[in-house]
Amino acid sequence: LPRWLPWWLSRCLRWLLWGLPWDDARHEARNDASWGHDAWVQSHDDDDDMMMMMMQNMMMQQAQKMQGGGDAAANPMAAMMGGGMPAEAGGGSSSAKKRDPSPQKNDEEIDPDIRELGDYFNIEERWIKRLNETMSKRRDTKAQDIEKLYEVLERARSPTGLLTVQIGKMECGQFVGKIKPDKDVERLARKFKLDDHVTSRLTELKVCRRTSGQEERGLKDLERLEQHLRYCKRPNAMATLLAGKLLEGEVDELPDLAEAEKIMEKYKLDEDARSKLREIVEKRADDKDEVLATVKKHLDTSTFASSMLCKIARTLIDGEKLADPPDRPPKGKGKGRDDDGGGDRDRDRRDRDKDRDRDRDRRDRSRDRDRDRDRDRDRDRDRD
Repeated sequence: LPRWLPWWLSRCLRWLLWGLPWDDARHEARNDASWGHDAWVQSHDDDDDMMMMMMQNMMMQQAQKMQGGGDAAANPMAAMMGGGMPAEAGGGSSSAKKRDPSPQKNDEEIDPDIRELGDYFNIEERWIKRLNETMSKRRDTKAQDIEKLYEVLERARSPTGLLTVQIGKMECGQFVGKIKPDKDVERLARKFKLDDHVTSRLTELKVCRRTSGQEERGLKDLERLEQHLRYCKRPNAMATLLAGKLLEGEVDELPDLAEAEKIMEKYKLDEDARSKLREIVEKRADDKDEVLATVKKHLDTSTFASSMLCKIARTLIDGEKLADPPDRPPKGKGKGRDDDGGGDRDRDRRDRDKDRDRDRDRRDRSRDRDRDRDRDRDRDRDRD
């Protein structure tokens, strides 16, 4: 493209914006003596000014459209000349007035207790603000909520991550603050020597049941929990695990151990075997009756019930199906006269024992006769 083309286009656009006909602008542009490179260089500054005027014109048009101006929108060049140009010359028009900055809203002030909790656990600022916003709707239980958050976050590997979960529970109405345990939970804690954290979890479980109108279900949960803790080696850890499953909704209720306790008493299982049987019932709660029937069959055919239960426990806990044991006559059978097969075998054994004793006696008598004969022969030889 020729180097004079931009200059020529700017000149044409300049005359068009000032309202001159196209023919006059083209005629003046052609008659102008600045077709060459030198004229283009001289008018370069004029082109820059022209571009600035065009940009100002566009900005004025946008402002007039927003304000709904009539005549000024129809003649933007006049508006620019009447408003923008005097402002540049130092005039005092309204368009030259500077806007006052809009006042910015200050962030809500963070509660000092929440700020202290955030600093203690090194919580991110955005989560502190969200916690402050959520806690502002729970003014009545603020002290209990703060105390509960300290207790929960103290054991967390990632306090920020766990705090987000607790905030979600607050927003859903599922968060329970620090509450003094009732008599049922205190009795359970004293019996199994549970620590404060586990006691708090059990209290939270019962409060959740009471809040949802299921107080009887809460008592049932504690009763089943007591059954399971009776047959585990580490009650603290087991209570934490089972209470967590109930609170998180992983299980609706804990399985009943009444049938398993009958098996424990019948076969006189030791402590390890009882713990394994409890775990089997917990893991196989859906088909508990079928699994316990299989356990009975294996214990009936074994001499040492506790060892047999520990042997088959892993297969049942993993959810695998255990084959039935081979048939074996019950204890005490096969030795009476009414059982023909057993009686014949015992009779044959007695007959063989009698024959063996008879032969032994015959051999002993034969040896005695030989000994007597040799003694007589020796006596006769001495006489001669």
